[in-house]
Amino acid sequence: MKILITVYNTWLGGHVLSAFTTARYLEKAGHTIVFAGGRDKMASVIEDRFTYYEVHIPIWYGTKESYFTGKSFKVVRQLRQILRDENIDIIHAFDARSYIHASIAGLLENVSFTCTLCGGKDPYYNLTMTRQIAVFSDEQKDKMVKEYKWDDKQVSVIRSRVEIDCVSESHPDFPDFFQNTGLDSTIPTLMMISSFDKTTSILYVFDAYEKLVQQGLVVQMVFIGGPVSPEKGKEKFYEDMVDRGNELNLRANRKLVVFVGQVYKAYKLLQNATLVLGVGRSAFEGMIYGKPTIVVGVNGYAGIVCEETIPLLAYYNFSGRNQQQPVIPQVLSDTIKELLKNDVFRISCGNLGKDFVSREIDVKMAIPRIEKMYLENQVSVDTVFRVKQWLSVFKLMIPIWRDNLWNTVGIPIKKILGIQR
Repeated sequence: MKILITVYNTWLGGHVLSAFTTARYLEKAGHTIVFAGGRDKMASVIEDRFTYYEVHIPIWYGTKESYFTGKSFKVVRQLRQILRDENIDIIHAFDARSYIHASIAGLLENVSFTCTLCGGKDPYYNLTMTRQIAVFSDEQKDKMVKEYKWDDKQVSVIRSRVEIDCVSESHPDFPDFFQNTGLDSTIPTLMMISSFDKTTSILYVFDAYEKLVQQGLVVQMVFIGGPVSPEKGKEKFYEDMVDRGNELNLRANRKLVVFVGQVYKAYKLLQNATLVLGVGRSAFEGMIYGKPTIVVGVNGYAGIVCEETIPLLAYYNFSGRNQQQPVIPQVLSDTIKELLKNDVFRISCGNLGKDFVSREIDVKMAIPRIEKMYLENQVSVDTVFRVKQWLSVFKLMIPIWRDNLWNTVGIPIKKILGIQR
């Protein structure tokens, strides 16, 4: 089967890594993969392995994000040409935005399509009807079924997207992590992978860590990753955090905090951690190594991955959305301190997380289910179903263009009404 994988942008982030990992294992299963998406840091990695088409799916309409804009018509034309040139059998989109574009191209070219919704609160609008889609969490499935009225059987929860083969290999850029970074291998080390796209959780973790240092606890902190959205001005925030880390190192008179920046296959660095802090994919990647993992979301501490919490954390895709109210940094500080003291509980949590990943998140487990989803979507389509698909496109365009107009020509009206300054 020849599969077109689409992402709206090939940035070095969780959903693109998930798409790339899934694509590699689909290839191992005998399928031919073609990629399409905007050019960013992962593009060179993708095109080293697969045929890659640079297709810039628009993100912004005015000053707000949108799923479809005037520029989208050109994207649909590009995708249609790819479908023809590559003789694609099915399209698999890995985000809602690229799915909407790809589904329209698929309808026009009579090519089946499906998607995997990755992690977050997506979709913010309903999606083009198809026979079956995949989501990463029960939270997203409930949204599709309850809010958008999809049939339960049309939405499959397929969490698997992390490669756990060869995880023991050291990172090629950090053959001896502690020597390379100037840290001490005998001191407990906390690690967090982040895109630095959301400032709240980074500030929260740093505040909690700083409290530990102030209390006299000798523990190291490693931040892995960097800003992936230059248009949002995150470079300044990243630089400010590096400065703050350097200031703490000066006060402590030793190197305790390190920012290593963006690293491809960053998960390999987590084998050097004592504890891992994170959400979503970065949490799973700590669990791969049997590292005790603490989920930290936008409201702060959301739980340790342990027997009591794992059903709730998994429902929300380990995003931290289970924590509805803000939690003060001191709670995270106390949790870290207790975990470092309690060897038995720490090891137990690590083992449980590793077992969960091997059962639920290993990408190899997903491939047969994804192949089954492809076959389900390739069942011959009658006229009635095709009409329903087109109607679903027209219905989802109404709220998208309503919001597009409200966020551009509607700005003066919002200012008059006091909704926007």
